[in-house]
Parts: sequence; C-alpha cells; structure tokens
Amino acid sequence: MASLDLLSSGFDAVRQGQYRANTAAAEIARAGAPVSPSAAGAIPLQPATGQPAATTQVDSNRPVNLANSLVELQQAQRDVEAGASVIDTADEVLGTLIDIRA
Repeated sequence: MASLDLLSSGFDAVRQGQYRANTAAAEIARAGAPVSPSAAGAIPLQPATGQPAATTQVDSNRPVNLANSLVELQQAQRDVEAGASVIDTADEVLGTLIDIRA
C-alpha cells in the first residue's frame, strides 16, 4: 500500500536526520575538548542511555569546523521536519482511505 511506503519514507528521513544531528553534535562537543591520545577513534556515547551516539568513530586528531557542524545541525533539523511532514501526510491519506472504505 502506498501510504505505508510513505510512512516508511518518513521514518527513514527522521532517522537520517537524527543520525546527522548526533554526528554534528559530537563534532561540536569535540571542538571544546582537549586533544587526548586515549580518545582517538572513540565513539561518543549518549549521556542518558550510554548507547553509541553514532556508528562512525570520531577522529579526534583532525580539526573541527564549527560552521560546517552547525550547518549539518540545521540540515538535520530540516530532514526531521520533512520526514515528520511526510508522516503527517501519509496519516491523513490513510485516514481518508479508511473513511472512504467504512
């Protein structure tokens, strides 16, 4: 059913936006941290759950470009907003189809 494909696409967009936001946030947080040899290649953890915040390792030896990281956060926000909009539209379409069939 097409509306289920729309829901799946919306959830994928939200998931990608969350991943992008987590990665950008880790980069921004790394900018304020001193360079530590033990942190090289570390995967940042979410404070609340202790789960990895991203699936890619953070290279602590390369410089952080805060402007790029902030742009990534804005793009992540747009990804999530677009995904939520797709989910809302799919919900409305599914509701209309159910109303028509009932």
